[in-house]
Amino acid sequence: MSGRLLPAIPKRTLDFATLASGATQEVILADRVPLLHWRELTLIVRVHSHTLLSSANTIIILVYPQSWTSEDPDIQFVTTSAAGGVTLGPATPSPTILNCPVATVGYFSIAALARITALASRQSAGVMQAALSLEFSSKDA
Repeated sequence: MSGRLLPAIPKRTLDFATLASGATQEVILADRVPLLHWRELTLIVRVHSHTLLSSANTIIILVYPQSWTSEDPDIQFVTTSAAGGVTLGPATPSPTILNCPVATVGYFSIAALARITALASRQSAGVMQAALSLEFSSKDA
């Protein structure tokens, strides 16, 4: 089995300092990431640093299957169920590497493209920053 690393997002800082207590916010980190023709995919999230101090505040990195058509280029074909994801919380070491498999077969498997989002949930006061970079480890048949 051969494979390679597919860079998805270079290092960037996510800052949810203005998110109100009791609220959630989802932001798109990358859109239309090509992931076609891979037998096995693993999402790799490098956490360079974070300031999630409250046990109730989290940031979840999610990968959604996405499709696109030239007939309707402005329409987003994205499922509501993620094909994979990792959660950052106060117990997450900093720095660290988090990973999870991305489904490549089955009902909620990844399509030809992927959308990567960050879902922040704030339940109490505190700083909510994280410096991350993302890539996929891929393997073919």
